[in-house]
Amino acid sequence: MLLPEKTLSAERTISSDKPSLSDKATKNKMAYSTEQLHLWRAETIRSRCREVLEKARRGELIGYEYYAEKLPTVADFVVQVIRESHPSLDVPPHSRWRHFSAGGVDRWSEMSQAIASATETSTTDAPAELQRCATELTIVSVLLDAGAGADWKFNDIVSGQTYTRSEGLGLASLKLYASGHLSASGKPYLVDAAGLKSLTCKQLAECFQVSEKNPLIGLEARLSLLHQLGQMVATCPAIFGQEGRLGRLSDHLKSLSEGPLSIDTAFHELLKLLAVIWPERISGDLPLGDVWEYPGVGKNEPGANLIPFHKLTQWMLYSLTDAWHLTGLSTTDDQVLTALAEYRNGGLLLDMGVLKPRREDFPDTVFSPSDPEVVELRAMTVAVIDELASLINERLTGQGITLTLAQVLEGGTWTAGRKLAFARTPSGNPPIKYKADGTLF
Repeated sequence: MLLPEKTLSAERTISSDKPSLSDKATKNKMAYSTEQLHLWRAETIRSRCREVLEKARRGELIGYEYYAEKLPTVADFVVQVIRESHPSLDVPPHSRWRHFSAGGVDRWSEMSQAIASATETSTTDAPAELQRCATELTIVSVLLDAGAGADWKFNDIVSGQTYTRSEGLGLASLKLYASGHLSASGKPYLVDAAGLKSLTCKQLAECFQVSEKNPLIGLEARLSLLHQLGQMVATCPAIFGQEGRLGRLSDHLKSLSEGPLSIDTAFHELLKLLAVIWPERISGDLPLGDVWEYPGVGKNEPGANLIPFHKLTQWMLYSLTDAWHLTGLSTTDDQVLTALAEYRNGGLLLDMGVLKPRREDFPDTVFSPSDPEVVELRAMTVAVIDELASLINERLTGQGITLTLAQVLEGGTWTAGRKLAFARTPSGNPPIKYKADGTLF
C-alpha cells in the first residue's frame, strides 16, 4: 500500500525538542519522519501483528499459549451468533452508528431533520452539510467511546431506557452534539475549534450524567482529548476553514480523491491529524499514537520493535465510512482497515481458549497497556480475526454472500465476545483487567 504524497497544509517541522501544539501552529509545513509514516499504515499494523501470530505458532509468546486448533469452534460459534441476530445475513458494518439506534430508535433521521431546519444551506449544498455534521458527530462520539466502566449508565429520555457502556456513551455523545456546547456560538449540531477548547468538565459531565453515584472512567482524559482536538483544528485553517469547523474534514478528504473517497487516504490523513492529540505512549520527540514496544518485530524496517494498532482511529474510520455512506458519499479501498484491537474481540479469544494465559495470577492482575500481556492480546486479536474471517465465510459458502471484515466484527466477533463476557459475569467485564485512562480502548 503506497503512502499518499499529499501532506497537510498546516505542516509542522520536527526538531530535537518535542514541539508543543502552539509551536506547531506557527509552522507553515509539516514534515513527518520515516518511522511515523511507516507506523501509520494499515499494512504495517497487519504485518507486525502477523509477526506476533508467527511467534505464537512457535510457542514463543511471553504471556500466552496459542491453540490454533480451537479456531474452527470459534468460527462455528460466531456464525451461530450472526445467524441469531441477522437470520438473513444482512449484517450492517461495525460502526459507532449502530449505537445511535439503540433500542430500535432512528435518532439520526430526527437529528438530520433538525439540522436541515437549523441550517441556511441551499438545496444543492444540503448533502454536503449533512456529511459535515455526520463527520463531526462521528469524530466526537468515537473520541468519547473508550471504556466507561461497569458502574456508569445513561438514562435515555427518548426511549425511556437505561443504557451502559458503548450504547450509553453513544447516546450521551448525541446529547452533547445537540447541546451547543461544542460550538463557540452555542449553536447545536456544530463543532468548531473554539467550542471544543472551551468545553468544560461540568458541561461534559452533565451531558454524560456523571455523578458520584454514576462515575465514568476517564472523564478528565476525555475532556482533554476534545481540547486537544480543538487545538489541532485551530492550527489547520486550510483544512477546517478560518472558522475552524471540524466537519470541513469531509470536504478536505473528498478533495484528495478523484471519484469516490479513498479510505486508504483518509486513514493516513486522520493519523497525521490526530497524532498530536493522543497521550504519549512511546517516549521520544515524535508523536506516534497507539503504538507500543514489542521486541523482535519489524526488523530492518522503520520503527522496529514497535507495534501499531490505532484502534480508536480505525474505529473512527469504520464509523465515518458508515456515516458517509448514509449521507450519500461513496468510498473505495474500504478493505484496508484491520480488526480492532480491543477487549471484546480479544476477549472472545481468551474466553474460548484460543489464548491461554501463562500466569496463574492472570485473572487477578491489573495490567498496564504497555505490558506484553496486553500488547500480545491486541496483536493476536488483529491477526487471528483475519484468520477467523476466512473460516466464517467458508461456513457461509453457498449463501450468496461474503461478509466484509466490518460485517464480521459487527455480526460477529465483537458481538460474540460481548455475549461471552456477560455469560461469564453479570457486569460483562472483559477477561483481562487493565489500567484504563479513557483514551485507549
